[in-house]
Amino acid sequence: MLVLVVSDLHGHSVEPLVEIEGVDLLLMLGDVTTGAGLEKTKERIQTLRGAYPALYVISGNWERPQSAAWFQAEGLSLDGRAERFNGLLLFGLGGSIPTPFNTPNEFTEDELADKLTSCPEPEEDERLVICSHNPPYGACDRVFLGKRVGSKSLRVFIEKRKPDLVLCGHIHEARGIENIESTIVLNPGSAPKHYALIRIEKDISVNLY
Repeated sequence: MLVLVVSDLHGHSVEPLVEIEGVDLLLMLGDVTTGAGLEKTKERIQTLRGAYPALYVISGNWERPQSAAWFQAEGLSLDGRAERFNGLLLFGLGGSIPTPFNTPNEFTEDELADKLTSCPEPEEDERLVICSHNPPYGACDRVFLGKRVGSKSLRVFIEKRKPDLVLCGHIHEARGIENIESTIVLNPGSAPKHYALIRIEKDISVNLY
């Protein structure tokens, strides 16, 4: 199975993303636009949906409530909920911990920790994949000056539950692949210039583009 992972589009064109061949699932990790209206968000998502019918989205810190509500109404949202797809247990954690910019969709660490309690246990042979806009503390979370700004509550969850994959965005400059114990943490960078492809078979391989 081939999974396309994109994040932090911030209203840019999705056209460079719609011609990637062989994709079975598209996961969008938030900030489809930068606080823009619902129509622009719909336009971007519907274009991608036409290319990749299997698509799930989480809200970023810039998503306004009407966009998050539309994701839910369309059956696309993973915010605070789980979906099973072809051997994967997907769970979404939208928004971010507080930023200096007072963006529309921010939560305290306690609120994020509470959301994570809704994550079910994977069934036998299922792989647990966390889709979080905010990176965990200590992986894919360094800003330009080197400070780590990841979520400590997500880090605690990872150390306890040991998901196979944690997919995150938010910190554009922290694009990369790191590990927390056995968990692969991936930040694909800011789309459409950057994205990631994950090949999931017996093993998991991740490539950044």
